[in-house]
Amino acid sequence: MAHTESCFTYYDRRSGQLVKEPIYASPFFRWSYTTVPGGLATELLFRHRCVTRLCGWYFKQPWSRRRIPAFVLKYNVNMEESARRLEEFTSFNDFFTREIDLATRPIPPDHRVCIAPNDGRILGHPVVDANTTFGIKRHTFNLSRFLRDDTLAKQYVGGSMVISRFYLQDYHYFHFPDSGTPGPALPIQGKHYALGPYWGRTPVPWFSENYRMLTLFDSDHFGQIAMVEIGAFTVGSIQQRFNPGVRVAKGARKGFFELGGSTAVLLFQRGAIRLDEDLCARTEENIETFVRFGESIGKA
Repeated sequence: MAHTESCFTYYDRRSGQLVKEPIYASPFFRWSYTTVPGGLATELLFRHRCVTRLCGWYFKQPWSRRRIPAFVLKYNVNMEESARRLEEFTSFNDFFTREIDLATRPIPPDHRVCIAPNDGRILGHPVVDANTTFGIKRHTFNLSRFLRDDTLAKQYVGGSMVISRFYLQDYHYFHFPDSGTPGPALPIQGKHYALGPYWGRTPVPWFSENYRMLTLFDSDHFGQIAMVEIGAFTVGSIQQRFNPGVRVAKGARKGFFELGGSTAVLLFQRGAIRLDEDLCARTEENIETFVRFGESIGKA
């Protein structure tokens, strides 16, 4: 995605405008990934689960509520969508994982439409070959490295991939993009690199090395979809809120991320979907498109 020293730039599909997104804790990320001491601290300390758990504990304490009003103002959080008022949150993490009024995210009735499973900044790859190498925030990976399963990876060769990046002010639930039956959410063990901007020439391997969870979803209209949620620094907890083997409706809640930025990925098998042209065109330009939960990302 396009970015400058202190902000990302993405395209907002609803407004039709390019938007500059301020980078949270920019000096920290710059230090972490461009200096020798910062690099050592990242490798020896920040990427490990214990640090993420400590951050999570802090932001679940009642005193962390004090951070909420300033955060809402700085990041222009749309509280009109929230299911609760500002004063009702018991901690910063409680606010971060807030639910919204789902009437603000209507689900298209057309079964041919695959919906975005969350609010996020999307990159859409219409064809993923066995040897396709993707560059995400200066790190490269392929299907086998991402899934850590050569047999499963082969099932998605020639298919499509949708990468959706949450940001701090976003609604942090993720949903099912179609009706169908989900399998269990299986953990893929890994580290907790920060999902921030990466300065300098050193690749940061979060996309294929961070802790993530994989769910194989037998959808009604798009075949078997691999749904992957990726954790990061301060996002050690990916909460799943569905019952494996039990049918779900299109748009049903699947789970949510706790504190921090995070990423969700959808993998489709060959011929299952035609991704929306605007997403693919901007991906070619390395520009993310902000799409809200419930909006179209492609058609069967």
